[in-house]
Amino acid sequence: MSERSDMTAILVQVARLYYLEGLSQLQIAERLRVSRSLIALYLQRAREQGIVRIEIVNPQDTVVELALELVERTGIKHITVVPSSFMSQSNALTAHALASTAAHLLKTCLQDGDVLGIGWGRTMAQVTALLPPSRFRDLVVVPLLGETTVINSFTQANQMVLQVAQAFGAQPYFLLAPLLVGTRKLRDALMEDEVVHQATGYWDKLDVVCYGIGVVPPTPGMIVYIGADHLPKLEERGAVGDICARYFDPRGQWIPTGLDDRMIAVTTEQLRRARRSMGVAWGVEKAQTVHAAILTGIMTDLIIDEDLAKALLAFMSLPTNG
Repeated sequence: MSERSDMTAILVQVARLYYLEGLSQLQIAERLRVSRSLIALYLQRAREQGIVRIEIVNPQDTVVELALELVERTGIKHITVVPSSFMSQSNALTAHALASTAAHLLKTCLQDGDVLGIGWGRTMAQVTALLPPSRFRDLVVVPLLGETTVINSFTQANQMVLQVAQAFGAQPYFLLAPLLVGTRKLRDALMEDEVVHQATGYWDKLDVVCYGIGVVPPTPGMIVYIGADHLPKLEERGAVGDICARYFDPRGQWIPTGLDDRMIAVTTEQLRRARRSMGVAWGVEKAQTVHAAILTGIMTDLIIDEDLAKALLAFMSLPTNG
């Protein structure tokens, strides 16, 4: 073996110990019984000779490519993909990153004089909590649904509206009524109530709406706002998800729930007329649901995490979904 080959073998050995096995320069020097400075020189030569190639991978490049592919495949105008966290407690970190991104995008798409509608749920609670302070002229904020009887921090629609109004210096209108009432007659009476109409009257004037995308059957810990006892019938009718308590099937067709005339909630047509209709979701288990939500045709914006984006593309590539 030539002297050059011997030196190449040494450089490869040192590079493997340092880059692959994770030994320090001092540990390598002690193992090979040479000086630490010589090991540093070997590593430099290994890079110069192309034995070691250092590649810096920007995760943003990957998510941008995913977003562009999804825009092309779905026709949604604006899709943002947030890198999924690979750290411990990755679910919490991913959810926080997604909510922070959604909060920033929500701020940037608002204009003076807009009417903003806010949905509720775990994701939206994080979004509203992370809104960056800003000021708009004549901005109005309203909830998109009445309150649920389930007591939890992320089911309080009016509290979220207040948070948004405080962040943006906006005028809040609260919906002092439940999501689901006992009869259609009571629902109609409440909708005509002057206090309730202060909020619901803006549903025909919505400019921007932001909401989470619910999945059926629900994931662990997820609150079913219309009541879990209604889910079996919805599943029988093929429901895979909901937007603002309006349920849809895998083809994106809205499902009559038998509860619609008892609900105080924004209609799908009112959501569709908004200038920007922003859906926010994360988690691979929502791939089919988000695909179906896209097919409803009401979203102009979709904000999802990287893992869900990959799962969504994989789902869309299945023979029955392509």
